[in-house]
Amino acid sequence: MKKRNTYIIIGFMLFALFFGAGNLIYPAFLGIYSGSNLALAILGFCLTGVTLPLLGVVAVAYSGASDVEDFVRPVSRKYALLFSIALYLSIGPFFAIPRTGATSYSIGVEPIFGNNLAIKIIYGLIFFGISYWLAIKPSKIADRIGKYLTPALLIIIAILVMASFVHPAGAIGQPHNAATDISSAFKSVPFVAGLIQGYGTMDALASLAFAILVINASKEYEAANDKEVASMTFKSGLIAIILLALIYIFVGRIGATSQSLFSFINGQFVFEKNSIDGGHVLSQAAHFYLGSIGQAVLAAAIFLACLTTATGLITACAEYFHKILPRLSHLAWATIFTLVAAGFYFGGLSELIKWSLPVLYLLYPLTIVIIALVLLNPYFKGSALVYQVTIALTAIAGLYDALSTLASLTELFRLPSAVVAFFTKTVPLGQYSMGWISFAIFGFILSLFLSKLKKQ
Repeated sequence: MKKRNTYIIIGFMLFALFFGAGNLIYPAFLGIYSGSNLALAILGFCLTGVTLPLLGVVAVAYSGASDVEDFVRPVSRKYALLFSIALYLSIGPFFAIPRTGATSYSIGVEPIFGNNLAIKIIYGLIFFGISYWLAIKPSKIADRIGKYLTPALLIIIAILVMASFVHPAGAIGQPHNAATDISSAFKSVPFVAGLIQGYGTMDALASLAFAILVINASKEYEAANDKEVASMTFKSGLIAIILLALIYIFVGRIGATSQSLFSFINGQFVFEKNSIDGGHVLSQAAHFYLGSIGQAVLAAAIFLACLTTATGLITACAEYFHKILPRLSHLAWATIFTLVAAGFYFGGLSELIKWSLPVLYLLYPLTIVIIALVLLNPYFKGSALVYQVTIALTAIAGLYDALSTLASLTELFRLPSAVVAFFTKTVPLGQYSMGWISFAIFGFILSLFLSKLKKQ
């Protein structure tokens, strides 16, 4: 088989792994609020939602790691275990799995039946029941759905995109801040808001787990050594991220031209008197362009996409936790994670997105830095001290952003004013919740200096 065909096959496989409902709802939400600021917001979004996943996959391939723990182990064994647990819980039962149910409900059920608790319970039982059944009963059903689903969903999105150019719902709207926090400041700082919104795709976190599948696929296609594996992974990854970037740009534009489909009350776009999310944007856009049939087809495709994603995540999380705690069977872990995810599902899509922010403010910087360190590994000869000092200082800034966000969400506690002033006024980029960049750079330089002192 020609290498060009191999790159395309693996690239589409990686795209299918990354592409899910979450990759549609965030750019749609970003688009409707950023309006004429769409270009800056999407640029920031693509940096964290596209570039970082590619670097994550390449870094794992380059390192030769066998799993997430192995990849993070240069920091320390205990840290690798804690980080892996936090990562799997985030892309699993705490956020990503319940989000699959909430997204498909928001797009397919709520526009028809409204936000009715009884309907939500029935739908939750059906969705998570099927996901659980597929996860514990290995079957080709999910694979067959996934095989045909991605092309079908892409065709629907392509039709919506073309319709938005031929007969747009309206002109590109005015920018608005979706909320007071920096992650929603699409009018004030659209580039930074886009960067942080890109965290929500969780693709950089998932890339560390998905990379192993890509590496194995590369070896099956006769990549002879680690260098060829890394090269094939990078070139295949480029195909995947170009497709993702195009979808983000055009779905964002659909959102930016859809402001007329919603009411704007008290500084927020609303649907049936409730604040909207990206699911509402896509659903109402589909109804406008394609009518009730188009809306139903989109809802069905999103349902199947979310179902296969939920099944895969339940299986992956159950396998990992069974590995580290084998006393509980794979079945027991799958049951626990399904029940936990179903519980969080009832919070709703908007609440899930909101409450995931504190965790992402901590995990994303740590993920970005470990990816960067692995890629820079030859320049400091894999010194454990460099890994440890850089990660430790990054964690300090990430923990502040996480706690600060949690404080504003819960209003149960306040951080000391001196601490807030230091991180927001003294630390470079701190006012944009990006102070971790300064801490990471300082930590890296300091660790290089300490490493040289240690050798002497």
